[in-house]
Amino acid sequence: MFIFQKGEGEMIQIEKLTKRFDQTHGIFDVSFRVEPGTVFGFIGPNGAGKSTTIRHLMGLLHADSGKATVMGHDCWKETETVKALVGYLPGEINYPQDMTGEEVIRLTRRLHVTSAERERQLLDVFAFDTGLKVRKMSKGMKQKLAIVTCFMKDVPVYVLDEPTSGLDPLMQERLVDWVLAEKAAGKAILMSSHHFPEMEKTCDRAALIRDGRMIIEEEMAELKRRSKKTYRIGMKDEAAAIKLSEQIGTREQTFVTVSLSTSEELNGLIELLARHDIASLTSGTDELEHMFMQYYGEAT
Repeated sequence: MFIFQKGEGEMIQIEKLTKRFDQTHGIFDVSFRVEPGTVFGFIGPNGAGKSTTIRHLMGLLHADSGKATVMGHDCWKETETVKALVGYLPGEINYPQDMTGEEVIRLTRRLHVTSAERERQLLDVFAFDTGLKVRKMSKGMKQKLAIVTCFMKDVPVYVLDEPTSGLDPLMQERLVDWVLAEKAAGKAILMSSHHFPEMEKTCDRAALIRDGRMIIEEEMAELKRRSKKTYRIGMKDEAAAIKLSEQIGTREQTFVTVSLSTSEELNGLIELLARHDIASLTSGTDELEHMFMQYYGEAT
């Protein structure tokens, strides 16, 4: 089993990676690093450049300029070496339709160095039926098969493109647990996803990419620290809610929602609510999605 310590150096390194498909489409000067024992989140809408960047890592595209390396190996010049070091979960799952799950797994064993013990664990954790043919599998079942074949390889680096796509909530949680265990073992993981809760639970750093350009890269702990606190205030009736919403927040029927960033703002809210007859007050933290969408909007 590969064991690495966090901080030993970059396992994945992208330096000023550029690939132009035309004047406006592609990726431009994308740079980031992923260390051992960390998960790096890559966030952005469809067409933003996430999969294009990942394809460079897997040696499927040749950059116009810049560089992509895995453990010091050039992803274009040393593709076979890189593939031996990386477990890859693609965003689009395309297995031969007439193969069974067992046949796909058997093929993976022949093509790569795999772990029989990990294979058994994965089949159990993700409750995968190996006897069904691919053409009869649901999207979620195909995704589970892709997860099994990806993690059968006990390798130092994993690249996961939309890993929870098609999974039900239970399987999403199990994947999060598996990723956290791999991180604890010192693996370096690059995860591209639209599913923000899984990013919050697993990632050490995250980056937003828009129109092929990196907009922001930040420590997840810092993002959480800066996230706004949201308060949902229940009023006695709609008239009271309307009156309060004229002073602060947004109204939905008898509820008013307020987002605050500082303790001073909270003190002001408490003083304001003391002058109103409220029925309930609940609080929560804005999701990572809201944080990134704020940055996304600021960059337009």
